Amino acid sequence: MYLYRCVLTTHEELFFASKEVSSMFVTVPFIGNYALAYALGFAQQSYVGFDTPRYQKDLSGVKAYVFPAKFVKYNWTTTSFNSIGEGFFLSMEENVVVDATVLREHAGKKPRPRNSPQLGQFKMVAPESVAIFYVLTPEKIAFPKFIRLGKLMSKCELSVELLEAKEREGEFVCQHPINPIDLPSSYDLLSYEVISMKPVPLIENVKMRGRYLEVRTITDQSIEQNVFLPSQVFYFASGSG
Repeated sequence: MYLYRCVLTTHEELFFASKEVSSMFVTVPFIGNYALAYALGFAQQSYVGFDTPRYQKDLSGVKAYVFPAKFVKYNWTTTSFNSIGEGFFLSMEENVVVDATVLREHAGKKPRPRNSPQLGQFKMVAPESVAIFYVLTPEKIAFPKFIRLGKLMSKCELSVELLEAKEREGEFVCQHPINPIDLPSSYDLLSYEVISMKPVPLIENVKMRGRYLEVRTITDQSIEQNVFLPSQVFYFASGSG
């Protein structure tokens, strides 16, 4: 197995509706691993024409496993908006904009005219913010120099390093965020912290027992530190989704 360390730098404002606080849509300083798998070209989106994304179908058969990303350097920017509601698709009827939800609620009937502006704010990750994530793959792969992420398809730059990792078994602490759906039942979770976000809450600072990879890395401050990551991770390994 090959383990890559990826450093992502935003060149534009990055927005995900990670969580909603009243009328504010907040981008938390984490990126889900499913979004990264799409952006890297490992999976192809198939939800066009459907009401919801189909992550499990799109990721089935993908051998390269992407861990979630965590921003280690970031700022936020905030902007206000005044618009109609957003859906996976919209259509224009007489005096009314119709989305998928309205069509289901008025099956076989003509929707009533309505004016439904949506007011709120976007809290986005600012340009020149830096995040780190890891990719575990059975063979060496080439990464793109730039990818696009988020609702705004923001441009991000990648710097990639192939790491030397040793596989061990026992109790360890993974400080990097993990998608719990991708952990098989062979791991015993002893303690963890929850990161509340969509579409899947992540966990970090996880004390667990099982097979893991140990990597010695050097930070920007030339400080050596050990990184521990579970080695037996697969998309939807727990059977959820």
